[in-house]
Amino acid sequence: MNKIKYDKCDKKLYRNLAVVTTIIFAVCIFALNLDLDVDNLSSAFYASLMIVATLFLPIISIAMWIMYFDSYAYLKRLEKYGYEVPIKKRDYHNDLDELHEKSTSKQHKNPENLEESKESKALAYVSWVVALCMVGYTIFYFVRFSHMLENVAFLGFVCIFIAICWVLLGNYFYKQRKPEKYRDDVDYKSKLKVRKNLVEGLVTIVILLAVTIFGAANIYTMSKYVERSKENPEEVVHVDEQKKYI
Repeated sequence: MNKIKYDKCDKKLYRNLAVVTTIIFAVCIFALNLDLDVDNLSSAFYASLMIVATLFLPIISIAMWIMYFDSYAYLKRLEKYGYEVPIKKRDYHNDLDELHEKSTSKQHKNPENLEESKESKALAYVSWVVALCMVGYTIFYFVRFSHMLENVAFLGFVCIFIAICWVLLGNYFYKQRKPEKYRDDVDYKSKLKVRKNLVEGLVTIVILLAVTIFGAANIYTMSKYVERSKENPEEVVHVDEQKKYI
């Protein structure tokens, strides 16, 4: 059975939860900025509760917003393929086949009649923008440490490799725009490969972007350390000896 992933009730639920958790998080942040009497046991407990809330609420809120946008995009894909957008999944026994059969008022579209996927294009463009930023960073890196390239050339080539990976990721998404080669998840009868939808692609990009930023920052830090060791070797050795005693 091909299950219906979301319905209108799901979308509304995720939207409400996302809004509520975001508001509560904002209230907690505001409350933490208030002057509290930590000597009082109830105030200390209140402050601890607010701190815990500010640690977990952002995760819950982000997750709810992702689920909301995912459900919104999914229902839009159903509509694009001519399905009746379900209010409740149980009315169709959570079966996409039954939804397909009961959507008699709309004409279902064939892949040949579909336009190129705008979601795949958007994901490709975002990836290429990141690649362009990485190219700019790589140029800056080589200019900044041009006086000691023999010592940090490998790190510079790592930057080039990261930029190439982002270009390839963009090509991967852009290739999926073609309806004659890739299908959406709601087009379950097609034997074509399933393309990445917008939310899945954005989550992938955000995770890889975080890894890229972390890697670029560490590359710059290591290069600065090498530069410092070349210019003031005695100072670096002295700092390392202090760390051993600590």
